[in-house]
Amino acid sequence: MIKILIAVALLCAAVFLGPRLADSQGFVHIATDNYIVETSLTTAIILALVAFVVLHVIVNLLNRSIKLPRSTSNWLSRRRNRKQQTLLGEAFLAYEEGAYQRALGLVRKYGAKGDLPASLLFLGAKSSFKLGDLAGCRNYLDQAEQTPSGSQLACRLLRAKLNLKLGNAQAALENLEQVKKDSYTNAITTQLLSECYEQEGDYDKLLGLLPQLKKLKLVSADDYQALLLKVITAQVDKTQDSNSLVALTNNLSRSERSDAEVMTPIITKLVALGDNVNAGKFATALLKHSAATPLLEAIATWREAVPAVLKELTRQEQQNQIGASTNLPLIKALANLELKSGQLSQAKEHLKQAFTLGKGPELYLLAAELNERLAQYDEATKFFALAVRDQSFAPEAAEQSEDKAEDKAADPTEDKSVEAAEDKPAA
Repeated sequence: MIKILIAVALLCAAVFLGPRLADSQGFVHIATDNYIVETSLTTAIILALVAFVVLHVIVNLLNRSIKLPRSTSNWLSRRRNRKQQTLLGEAFLAYEEGAYQRALGLVRKYGAKGDLPASLLFLGAKSSFKLGDLAGCRNYLDQAEQTPSGSQLACRLLRAKLNLKLGNAQAALENLEQVKKDSYTNAITTQLLSECYEQEGDYDKLLGLLPQLKKLKLVSADDYQALLLKVITAQVDKTQDSNSLVALTNNLSRSERSDAEVMTPIITKLVALGDNVNAGKFATALLKHSAATPLLEAIATWREAVPAVLKELTRQEQQNQIGASTNLPLIKALANLELKSGQLSQAKEHLKQAFTLGKGPELYLLAAELNERLAQYDEATKFFALAVRDQSFAPEAAEQSEDKAEDKAADPTEDKSVEAAEDKPAA
């Protein structure tokens, strides 16, 4: 639209000025030195326009000629960038394929260390580490820390990871101490700290880190359970104070306190330390609300009687007589607690019942103890020998060496005396 208006304006100007210029075209006089130029105004305007067009063409040609080297430079720069991107991709692919020497060669081909981006410096460090060149690994990491595009946080984390792989948890912890307060890397630092504490055997700190591991879902449920059991076992083994065990239990979550695998080592250690009150409280709560086979297996080996637990087990047996009659862990636990409580006749009956369901070192030991309390020392010795045999020899060797003893002890339900001899088994 603007172009049309300009054209109309020029046309109007031509209509208005044309007749005037036709009658009188004006006069232009130019004098310089010994030269004089005279022409009409119309011709001068036309010459000026032509001169402007020619000058414009010449200027454009000169500009293009000047810009030609810059275009060539830009093309060469783009080509170099494409080549470097290709090298970068090939280097990372080589590392993922396990070709660490080739990855390192491509990193070096990319440029001098001082010109490498942080990503390639990290790749060079990891490749050198895989090749066992620890000095080269450190050099790349040192250079990455000095690079403007580098990250101190990333360098510290990578150093921690590599030190962990070397088994140097202390050096890894020194690097993690400087970054663990950074919320941006909370998950990775928590994971690395747990590995450091586990490697160092610092189970106190690892225990405090377990809730965070679970909250951030850094380990699977099975791995968490295994780690929790490892920590609990380590804590129980080193603790000789029942109050510490009670505090440890109180720090566990409700679901963990309801887990028989977790609580069994704690309760067993409380019994060993003579704290039958807390042991009874924790054990009865566990027996009432969950399947506690690991705890029942442990109760069968306790060296002390816990009246509260015996009472609860007796109650469960009476309430579920059909199921209890085939529950070997429950029967063994009852027999042991009755034996430790001096209830020998009840222990005898439960041992008879247990031997109808199976045999094993635990039952042989209980039978040996029962006969010892009844002053049947020869029979106690024979049952003890059976227990040692089952724990020390392969089944084949045991069968060859104790065929007769096994045959005679196969029917412990025979109601004769409370003797444990292989020809007169009673338990």
